[in-house]
Amino acid sequence: MRGSLIIPFILILIYLGAFAEKNAFEDMIVVLFFGALGWILEKLQWPRPPVLLGLVLGPLAENRLFLSTDNYGLAWSLRPGVLIIFTVTLFGLFYPMIKEKRKRRESQNSSLPFAVATEEKRADRNRARRGAAFSFLVVAALAMALWQSRNFGFRAGLFPWAIGFPVLTLAAVQLILDLTGRTRFKAEEIGVGTELAQGVVYKRTVSICIWTVGYFVVIWLVGFSLAVPLTTILYLKIAGKEKWLITLILSFIAWAFFYGLFEYGLHIPFPDPALLSWLK
Repeated sequence: MRGSLIIPFILILIYLGAFAEKNAFEDMIVVLFFGALGWILEKLQWPRPPVLLGLVLGPLAENRLFLSTDNYGLAWSLRPGVLIIFTVTLFGLFYPMIKEKRKRRESQNSSLPFAVATEEKRADRNRARRGAAFSFLVVAALAMALWQSRNFGFRAGLFPWAIGFPVLTLAAVQLILDLTGRTRFKAEEIGVGTELAQGVVYKRTVSICIWTVGYFVVIWLVGFSLAVPLTTILYLKIAGKEKWLITLILSFIAWAFFYGLFEYGLHIPFPDPALLSWLK
């Protein structure tokens, strides 16, 4: 199936899912933010699963930390089970570094064609500069958050300090690696040896970013009821260049699914369109 046929449905479902969770329009802005953050992390080859785990398990970890500290003080951190988990965590933290160091030594012994090696070095330098800028923003944000928590009491500040200081240290190490050019990137993710030219990749990236933001703007202006068929028609005709017949059929299916499930079935109270509010 062509991607142009499913992308409009995916975008609509993303925004519907974000809104339907709490019936809050602001949640869709959060989706845009984390979508942009995920794209930046992917481009800079930062792992995304830790971010997801932190968002999902963060509140649970904070609650359990409070309970453990209230019941046992800091003595719970010396229990055998906790020490084992801590050791496994340290192993998972340092093992990739050791493995990467071994790979670097092996790659130094192997020879690449001069043109390929030059292209890889140039791409690595460009990526390292962008990575250093992002790492600096992360360090600055963490430092600011920790500074704001300096007046917290022990109980309120325990979780931010327990998480913030180690993460700040790791972010600072990453910043140093980026500034010194010691960050190593995978060649297949920086465009070396790929089939698509960088110009094509850039054009497609800009296009999908514009459409993603455009969907949000249309939903905000005219509401979900009109935005679902309207954005589907626009995407299929402009971006997908589909025929009118399949465009109208798929747009009707999208609207029928939206109306039947979310409005008629679940009775979700969607907000009034911004245009309607302005005209009142």
